[in-house]
Amino acid sequence: MSVNEQGYRLSLAVINVRFLAIILLAGLLGAFSILSAEASQDNSWIPPGFQLVRSEIGVELYQKDYPGGSPDYVQVVNLSRGAKIVLLHGNISSQGAGKGMFGGDDPRILSRPLQSYWKELSSTYDGAFCVSNGQFFYMLESPTRLPFSLKVDGKVISDGYDKKNFVEQKLMLELWDSYARIQPLTRQALYDSTAPNIVAGLDEEARKRIDHYVACTFIGLVDRDGDARHEIVLIFNTLTARQKDAAQVLREFGADQVMMLDGGGSTQLLCQGKDIIASERLIPQALGVVAGDEKGLLAALGSRGEPETEGEPEAIAENNSDQPEQASSDADQLPTDSQAETPTGGDLSGLAWVPVVMASIGLILFLLIKSRSVEQEDY
Repeated sequence: MSVNEQGYRLSLAVINVRFLAIILLAGLLGAFSILSAEASQDNSWIPPGFQLVRSEIGVELYQKDYPGGSPDYVQVVNLSRGAKIVLLHGNISSQGAGKGMFGGDDPRILSRPLQSYWKELSSTYDGAFCVSNGQFFYMLESPTRLPFSLKVDGKVISDGYDKKNFVEQKLMLELWDSYARIQPLTRQALYDSTAPNIVAGLDEEARKRIDHYVACTFIGLVDRDGDARHEIVLIFNTLTARQKDAAQVLREFGADQVMMLDGGGSTQLLCQGKDIIASERLIPQALGVVAGDEKGLLAALGSRGEPETEGEPEAIAENNSDQPEQASSDADQLPTDSQAETPTGGDLSGLAWVPVVMASIGLILFLLIKSRSVEQEDY
């Protein structure tokens, strides 16, 4: 091989390496620009006035302050990003076999402070994010009973006892790994559901001091990607709102399905070990929110089953003496003493593919150039 040929090949090699470096650098710059654009646009759907105060993979907590009033808090739980909602409850003291409104169990459940539920959640999950109060309960009994149904990890814990209240206003939140749904609560809907976790509540129009400004806990569902499955669960907590106000906030976040949980003195929120909305009331059931991780994200993306057909509501009477707890007045509540934390940004895990794709494109271009250089050497 002549000196000129060696020099020619060496020049080609240097050019190829430089070109590959340029391609890879361009790919990384493109990835970072996309990530930056996504970060700046990620919160564009958040209603005016709400500020991000905490976030982890697949979960965010927003706060809206009011002059001289109590803040609203909304958790955004993206099940499609591996985040999850865990249904927690106190120990069962007696089974109440066959005494439930659908012929199943109507157990008595020991109530616990919200801090106890947080300890359970955080000791079980590394990504424990928040806990809040859950379903209604009968305050005149201890251990108490649940008026509506509860299903945890595939087992119906309670049918609920309330056969006569809130005609056509009982609802149930069904939770799968990567999506959720709210539909009317009936025996058939409960026992035919493939959802491993279900917690029941009421329609926003149920008369639980409907026109009073009281503490509220509401659930909303969002189908942001338009695939007919609600992958985002919203949890709303506040010390002061009317039912229609709570529902409206969730709709401003994009919810098209809404359900009311327990309110009044039961409304509580604790995030990452800190009280956000505090109350001394013990509760028999709570909602735990857990952030996603890479493993959970992959599992969620691979477990999107088909939802079943919705059931029809059952006719039931209202104003029975055994009705669940009424929402309490503002005097029942303890003000929050927590401070908002510095925002940590939104969930960008969905863009992890960008550098990989750009690097692959760079490699393909490099091989094409290398092939062309070999053709030139043959001459």
